[in-house]
Amino acid sequence: MTSILLSSPGIVKEAIEDIKAKKITANLLMLIAGIASFFIFHGQEGATALLLYAIAERLEEMTTDKSRNAIKELLELAPDEALLKTENGYKSVASREIKIGDIVGIKPGMKVPLDGIIVKGNSYLDESAITGESVPIFKNKGDEVFAASLNSDGFIDIEVTRESTNTIVAQIAESVKIAQENKSNHEKFIEKFAKYYTPIILCSSIVVMVIPPLFGLNFIDWFYRGLILLVVSCPCALTLSTPLANIASLTKQAREGILVKGNKFIEKLKDIETFAFDKTGTLTEGRLRIFEIISYNGVTKQNIISIAASLESLSEHPIGKAIVNQAKEMKLDFQPINDFEVIKGKGIKGKINGEMFYVGSPKFMKELNYELPINDIESIESSGTIPILLGNHKQLLGIISIRDVLRVSAPILINGLKERGYETVLISGDNQRVCNSIGSCLDIDRAYGEHLPDQKLQEIQNLQQQYKGVAMVGDGINDAPALALADLGIAIGASATDITLETADIIVIGDDLKKILTYVDIAKKTNKKIKQNIWTSIIVKVSFAILTVIGFMTLWLAVGIGDMGVSLLVLLNSLTIFQYKFLYKEISTEKLESKAKLIICENCQTKDIIPQHHGRDMVQKGDKLICWKNIISSEELENCDEELPLHCPYCQNKLELK
Repeated sequence: MTSILLSSPGIVKEAIEDIKAKKITANLLMLIAGIASFFIFHGQEGATALLLYAIAERLEEMTTDKSRNAIKELLELAPDEALLKTENGYKSVASREIKIGDIVGIKPGMKVPLDGIIVKGNSYLDESAITGESVPIFKNKGDEVFAASLNSDGFIDIEVTRESTNTIVAQIAESVKIAQENKSNHEKFIEKFAKYYTPIILCSSIVVMVIPPLFGLNFIDWFYRGLILLVVSCPCALTLSTPLANIASLTKQAREGILVKGNKFIEKLKDIETFAFDKTGTLTEGRLRIFEIISYNGVTKQNIISIAASLESLSEHPIGKAIVNQAKEMKLDFQPINDFEVIKGKGIKGKINGEMFYVGSPKFMKELNYELPINDIESIESSGTIPILLGNHKQLLGIISIRDVLRVSAPILINGLKERGYETVLISGDNQRVCNSIGSCLDIDRAYGEHLPDQKLQEIQNLQQQYKGVAMVGDGINDAPALALADLGIAIGASATDITLETADIIVIGDDLKKILTYVDIAKKTNKKIKQNIWTSIIVKVSFAILTVIGFMTLWLAVGIGDMGVSLLVLLNSLTIFQYKFLYKEISTEKLESKAKLIICENCQTKDIIPQHHGRDMVQKGDKLICWKNIISSEELENCDEELPLHCPYCQNKLELK
């Protein structure tokens, strides 16, 4: 008895409370089994079973978080104070005191405290925390802004449309809370079975001991059979069949860099039929890169980059930074700029050596009366890339297309999920064309773009009506409600926000998406082992019980095989989970990212960027460039036959990568 009290005081305490509450629970059943094991000279096993059960219960408590602090942190994203516009100017007041219709000022570098409509001024606003949009959006008079958006460079006035308790951010927090509360926790089969199994066997053993002797049969013989039945009734193996496998699974997952917040999130995988994904920061790296350069009117590509980068070096826009970084990689000279001006929401202009140049959107260039190559622009936009145009005072000189970079492991993940029979869906706040491009590149079944957090939530609900179970994979704050409502929420830890990490059921440490396949495989194996353990325990117990009643069982067989033997078998079967090895080899990003940044012709001194295919730079193989997918393995992905010869288009000289 002392060993029971020392090994599992929590179970003993909870069992006593359950007795007072007149409830039969797993804790009470385990305690009865442990105490009963002492009366049949099997106390050591009973104490050990209680200890392991206590460890399993504690592990689940530690790894399951109700995210109360996370919701609080989400609400704190929007500032507590706002600049209320009054007759005497602006004054700082608490955000909760602001009413609908009040005018609030937002300084550059300041977060928007409340949802509203711009009534004065314009500026770029970073809404990535709300919409998932990777590029800051230019907002003008009449446009809606959201609380927690970051104002970049202009002072704006907004008319408040939602009070602090009803902003989009507050709605996200409430959605997370409600979705988590609505998650169903299915009672484990083992607890249901044990609830009836133990009392039935205990009563049966008493009946076997008492009833036959009343009819004149040998008392000692039937009491012995009752003792054997009591041994068989000890549910140690049955009770351990689930926690032992789950402990092994949780430990194995942790070693693989995957945090699973409790046993139920391993079991839930069996119901999942489709995986939904966010785009920015999940399937892509969240960093903009130049995708392609198109030149016109005899201007070289390197001159286009040089001029555009010189102008953009004075800009703080993320697209401009991508162009500047490319110019630095190409080791191009930055030229001095005069008369620089930002035309908000359109582009920039400035003089180089007395000549005026313009960089901006197609809409901006159209206003300047350029003759635009409509077909090229439409082709760029349809591919999911952003066209940035460069021109001088006379004509268009070139187009630079910008796009986000695809994660190396993304196509392996999507392909692996398809091979395992899952559907895939992309749900993002980004432009629909961008989503279509990424979806096509990865062969995702469906792509939904331009979705706000509440729309993502609705899309998850729609999917849940179509499929038995839906898993959501994301990293941003705007993904939190969808992660919470989904049957299984998975966060990519490298880029995930605190609220996302707290909301998710599973966290992938780092940015290797292949770990999601590892989780799927280990969870499937765990569920299979649990089923094997349960049915093995049940079949052996029932079979031994029948053999005991009809007199074909001895006490040492019941103890050695029917109890300890099955427990050992369950333990060994659970430990085989540690033998799992991931099917796909590790892919080094460095292997797919050449240190070379340029293609150079030494003969005619032309420089060009390395072309991309399937969302990343192509890789050199011999005297040609090939799609990076072919470097991974033909066994892991479908082959891509795209290749380009390394020959200069102007002089046919061999090109070098530097």
